[in-house]
Amino acid sequence: MKKILLTAALAVGLAIPALAQYTVPTFTTLSASGTTTSTVQFASSPFHQVRVVQASVSSDLAGANLTFRTGVTPLTIIKTNAAGTTIDVAYTNGFTVGDFVMVETAAGVLTNGQIASFTGATNIVFGQNVCATVPGDQVYKLSSPVTLWIGVFTNRTFSGEAIYVGNRGRPVLVKVNGTSACSLDAITARYE
Repeated sequence: MKKILLTAALAVGLAIPALAQYTVPTFTTLSASGTTTSTVQFASSPFHQVRVVQASVSSDLAGANLTFRTGVTPLTIIKTNAAGTTIDVAYTNGFTVGDFVMVETAAGVLTNGQIASFTGATNIVFGQNVCATVPGDQVYKLSSPVTLWIGVFTNRTFSGEAIYVGNRGRPVLVKVNGTSACSLDAITARYE
């Protein structure tokens, strides 16, 4: 009987700290402005989902949309790469020309891009420069976009328990488009 009680107490004692790391929410607010596009990127967290809970957005484009994407398939970067258009990964299975991706470094740098081509089975070439990387950094294929219509509006606000929920342990990209002025005035996400 003592052994059963000790085992149960030990299981509960170990479960409480583990449960705490999954349930303590933290909030992050990001903003960006630009001409034809504005983008913010929320870093991945190994035990959490990024839940966008508030968005204040402005655009001068009648057809403007607020777009959300989350990381889906990750690949590990295998070589040190200078900032530029090419990164080396272990393999490119599941990635295709035209895919939107996000590069996330262990140092916390995030950048996004679109795959322009492949050179060999382990090199991804982008249509624009991406950040410098080292072995162990990640590149994530991004999901299909989920959009909310904005139109020509200043400070259009959305809020709720979750406007958008990213995949667990994956980064989230939020973007708005415009003609000559657009901004993500405040995008707040809860890591939970």
